Amino acid sequence: MSAPDLVVLGLGPAGRAVAHRAAAAGLRVRAFDPAPDARWRRTFGLWADEVPSWLPATTIAAVSAPQVVARTRHDLRREYAMLDVDALQDAMSLDGVEVRAERGGRDGHGAAFVIDARGPAPSAARDVPRQTAAGVLVPVGTHEELWMDWRPAPGVPADAAASFLYAVRVSGDAVLLEETCLAGAPAVPVGDLEARLRARLAARGVAAGELCERVDFPLLAPGARRGRGWCGVGVRGTTLHPATGYSVAGSLAFADEAVAALRAGRNPVDRDAVAAHRLRAAALRALLGMSAQEQRDFFEVFFGLPERHVRAFLAPRSGTTANAAAMAAAFAAAPWGLRRRLAGVVTPRASRRRR
Repeated sequence: MSAPDLVVLGLGPAGRAVAHRAAAAGLRVRAFDPAPDARWRRTFGLWADEVPSWLPATTIAAVSAPQVVARTRHDLRREYAMLDVDALQDAMSLDGVEVRAERGGRDGHGAAFVIDARGPAPSAARDVPRQTAAGVLVPVGTHEELWMDWRPAPGVPADAAASFLYAVRVSGDAVLLEETCLAGAPAVPVGDLEARLRARLAARGVAAGELCERVDFPLLAPGARRGRGWCGVGVRGTTLHPATGYSVAGSLAFADEAVAALRAGRNPVDRDAVAAHRLRAAALRALLGMSAQEQRDFFEVFFGLPERHVRAFLAPRSGTTANAAAMAAAFAAAPWGLRRRLAGVVTPRASRRRR
């Protein structure tokens, strides 16, 4: 290959999506990954209306219409899709991409623009906010499919660190049940989450085998999200939602945005994306400051907001204005005890300090 237009570091879902879409658009792409042929093992879900049109229908393994239970039950009025991870990886072929089986770095790539998709650094501090989870598979019909069930697991004290049950269909005959610590610093250990999950299942008389999924990843990474001639994606950029951990929808959407920006001579991560990410990071800080009871109260408020605000805050690529409006609406709807946790996030004084 002659000198590339784009260098992609890392070929996980975020990097592979960018490399695939850029090559399909005619850009010269060079990608670095120490194990470029490794198969992915994580499960990936996103709202069905966020699945990019360029992915074939075969990448969707299952669709469900889950609900949320905080204090009361909320119908989200959206379908949630779980992806077939092997079909997803195969659909994002690397035809036309020069792949080098090495880690690579941002330096030494000449005039090419560099997108860093290498995920969290191996030496990432353990005291940064993290999301953890422990999951098992059960047959369809064994357990109710709830996107979030914030009711405490049996035997867990009311003041213990909060976790919720995530229950979604992953195939025509299986449901993933995952006890999840949305965010913690420190996060609830995976072993403790497994104990909570099995307590829930035992209370319902549900038998389950060994864990099929263990999750532990940072929600924030130190350092800039962009610079001259480079930007990050995933935890190194702005596509991982720091207050929820959602990433795959943002990473897939980012791929075509990146191609359009590079063709126009722009950095794919603009100032509004950075500002929106900072707002969501502020929401993460507010969440970390809440007790377990306050978190349950908050999600009761949040999922009771008008649908446009819920969608805007959960959307992978919504801008600063939409995020600020959703956060302000949550503040206005929150009981007084919660407002002190949210005040520094949504008040004008806090906004002025961030500028």
